[in-house]
Amino acid sequence: MTRRIVARTILGIVLSLAADAASAATPTFYISGEGGVSLLPDLTFKDTLAGKLNDSFNTGFAAGGAFGYDTGDGIRIELNSLYQNSSIDRLGGVTANGHLSSTSLMINTMYDFLPNATFTPYVGVGLGFQNVGGTIGALSGRDWKPAYQAEGGLRTYVSDNVSLFGEYRFSQSESVTLSSPIDSAHQHFSDHALLAGLSFNLN
Repeated sequence: MTRRIVARTILGIVLSLAADAASAATPTFYISGEGGVSLLPDLTFKDTLAGKLNDSFNTGFAAGGAFGYDTGDGIRIELNSLYQNSSIDRLGGVTANGHLSSTSLMINTMYDFLPNATFTPYVGVGLGFQNVGGTIGALSGRDWKPAYQAEGGLRTYVSDNVSLFGEYRFSQSESVTLSSPIDSAHQHFSDHALLAGLSFNLN
């Protein structure tokens, strides 16, 4: 009798865990929106006339969104786009005018470490393109360049289908050419972004 009770108890626990796992493993599509600050580091500006200079930027803004697929087992794949814009502070140590902006289009692979926990830490990497450009002094230009990004963050569900997240994201692309009628330069681009947003499951 005791063995039967123990066996039934164990079977009940196993079935309960299996049901929870099946529920947690339900795949779903989702959309998300995000916004925050863009923190461009000191970048490299290679001018054909003035040579190699460093340019620094003021704190800018960033906003974007994503459409993704959550496999239910901790892996997410998404198409992500982010726009950022930062005004220039100094070029070669001298006050300058202008701005640098980018619009990214990336395919991300994300991994949730604890997909069923109240707070879920995650990391991700992405490959794609960034449309980088702007105006630095008298020089201007814009072009699509190959790019990559890496991110890490924390998210939590505020309802059955809505989650809140905050993350850090680093992105970098190839240099873009800025030009004027008498000069040209190669502007290096990379960005640190601090973002917060909401994600909605499309059940």
